[in-house]
Amino acid sequence: MKYDDIKENDVVYRCIGDDFDQGILSCGFMRKRTADRSQYDFKIEYYSCFLILQGKGRFISQDGTVMPMKAGDLVQRLPGRLHSTEIEPDGEWIEFYISVGYPVYHYLKTLGIINSDKEVQATPIASDYIFDFAALLNHLKGAVDEGLPYLLMRVQELMIRLHGSVHYSQREHNNHKISKACQLIGGSNDIHYDMKEIAAALNMGYENFRKHFKAVTGVSPQRYHIEHLMKQAKMMLLSGLPIKHVASSLGYGDIYSFTKQFTKSAGMPPGRYIRNRKR
Repeated sequence: MKYDDIKENDVVYRCIGDDFDQGILSCGFMRKRTADRSQYDFKIEYYSCFLILQGKGRFISQDGTVMPMKAGDLVQRLPGRLHSTEIEPDGEWIEFYISVGYPVYHYLKTLGIINSDKEVQATPIASDYIFDFAALLNHLKGAVDEGLPYLLMRVQELMIRLHGSVHYSQREHNNHKISKACQLIGGSNDIHYDMKEIAAALNMGYENFRKHFKAVTGVSPQRYHIEHLMKQAKMMLLSGLPIKHVASSLGYGDIYSFTKQFTKSAGMPPGRYIRNRKR
């Protein structure tokens, strides 16, 4: 897929339930060629973020802070927060956005995945995601209502990858190989995923890759992978999926192995974690 193939607006709006702000599930590509596509004093009650694939502009926060926006930036529209997005009217602007309900935003923020302190954040990649975006858009267009909760999981996985790329771009924005490794690990949902495959994909020896990865991120590739899986597990548990289903989805052969790993990471077993979060 090429940028030239993107229509002016190729978007889809769906909703889980009857409350739009709580259950919105929307995404799409948007071209903004002219100044009238800018949005001033804009506010929504759900969460939305967009990755700028092409173009530039300015983000004006609620307190009047002006931040430049450029290709590769992940821009957040935070619930209840007034803001403006002013595009450069040169015909170049293309974005892909994702919108989810307030509850999804709340628990992703609680898990530390979403950083609401910074509305414009740089990522090490932009065009790498275009095929994932197009696939998600097509799936959401064709989904029956009963299938939307499962697609919500796919949306959240993509959001986690996007925000994960932000975190490591900020820490080591010049280290392309480690950023790529984080992207590859973030795309895996299987405990058996072999870190040696990533080293090979990056044309690095495994020991060199492992040492370099830990020097940049502070943790080993295996630990990063496990913590990524545990964040996924928390997200799925909070979404109401059974513990057995979560364990199986992440490649664990039995609930015992999953529970042991989860307890080590979260400091409590899955059942207690769910009960504590529901209080």
